[in-house]
Formats: sequence, C-alpha cells, structure tokens
Amino acid sequence: MVSSPAPPLVPVVPVSTSLQTPLRGTPRCALRNNIYKRIIVRGRDVLEGIRFARDVVSFSSGVVTLWKAATGGKAVGCLPAIPVPEVLHAAGLLPIALESPEDLPLLSGQIDAWLVGADSSPFPAPSSSLPRFSFPQAPAASVEEALDRVEALAEWACAVSGDPASEGALWKSIRAYATRRSLFDALNDRCAREPAFLNPEEHRNIVHAGSFLPPEAHSRLLSTILGIESEPAASRAEGEKGDPLIILAKRLM
Repeated sequence: MVSSPAPPLVPVVPVSTSLQTPLRGTPRCALRNNIYKRIIVRGRDVLEGIRFARDVVSFSSGVVTLWKAATGGKAVGCLPAIPVPEVLHAAGLLPIALESPEDLPLLSGQIDAWLVGADSSPFPAPSSSLPRFSFPQAPAASVEEALDRVEALAEWACAVSGDPASEGALWKSIRAYATRRSLFDALNDRCAREPAFLNPEEHRNIVHAGSFLPPEAHSRLLSTILGIESEPAASRAEGEKGDPLIILAKRLM
C-alpha cells in the first residue's frame, strides 16, 4: 500500500489571478515591480499629517479658537467660498469657507463676521448682529467693476479687523495662496499616480482642513504629507510691481 505524501510544512497560499499572468515568462524583477505597485508604504509623517487633518475637521471650533487666541484675529464665515480670500487674509482675518449647514453648529460662537453671496448662498447664514458683506458672484463686466468690488471688500475687511490690507500684506497673501494651490496640484498628481496613497475620506479631510487653517499652516500640512519642502510659489511674469488689488480683480472677470 502506497502512503499519501505528507502535507507541506509551509501553507500554500493561492496566487491571485492578477499576479499569475506575470509568472509566465516574466523576469522576476518585473514581477517584483508589479507587486510593489500594489503596495503603498506611507511613512510616519504622512500618517501624522492624515491624523492631523482629521482632527482639524473634527474639532474645527477648537482650531479656530486657538488661531484667534494666538493671533488676536477674527474669523469670517464665507457663504460661498470667496474667489479672493487674499483680501481678508491680508487684513488679518481668517476666511472660513462653510461647505454645509452641519458646519454651523461646529463653529458656534467663533464667527465674527459673515461674507455672503449677493446672488445666492448654498444655505442661509444665521441672522445676527454680526457685520455682514454681500459679495457679487456673477462675473464682473470690466476691470473697473471688478476693482470696485475688491476695493469695497478691502474696506469692509479693514473695518472688521481694524487693520488695513496693505500692499505688502496683499502680496504676501497672494504668494501664500499660490503656494497652497501648487501643493494642491502636487497632491492631486500624486493621488492620480498612486490611487492607494489616500483613500477618499483622507483626501476629503486634507482638503477640508484648509477651510479652518490659514494658508501657511495648510501648506505646511500638505508639504508634510507629500514629503516635500514648502517653498513660496514663483511670482508671475508681471512680478510684484503692479497693484495687487488689480491682479485680484482680474480673477473676478
């Protein structure tokens, strides 16, 4: 009687169909690279950045409270997000773009003024005695009209904060927001190349955290997650020789 062969000492793990094809006539290094593409190793800094973004979104009221205590600044609730947040930032204000009515209870007592759409808003701002500014959403018909809008916003921001949006502060804000946009582009490019780098909730939290952080702090968060240095965005061709309000006004056309 012939005895059956002894079972192997090492369990046999079936190879998935997606990995079987490269085994036939494919060099071992090619198979190894094929496997590595399916494995995204995220370092400690990346994981800490993801957790920080989640905490910012979950405890947004506390984040805004800390910012106000550290800077003495005021927060402006924006309904909808304003196309020229640099004007508010240059006046020492924190623009907070509210995405849904659920954000309102989270920020109860932290909003010092409201900036609402003159045409429509995604949801109504709470009725209160807080300063309020209506900003047109329709494109401006001319540079002059757009400049009038930006100048009116700058005057209102100064009245709310007590600090004027100086030319130097405006250029600094323009650079800060440009740097953040370039890092957003880098993050989206990374996620397009490596879909497993961030899951949808992580990506959503990282983006949403920018609603409650000044652009400089959000850029540091994005840089940490991407593992790159946060450098100021290069100046445009016109440099910083013109009127920054005109440059921002052209964005409204």
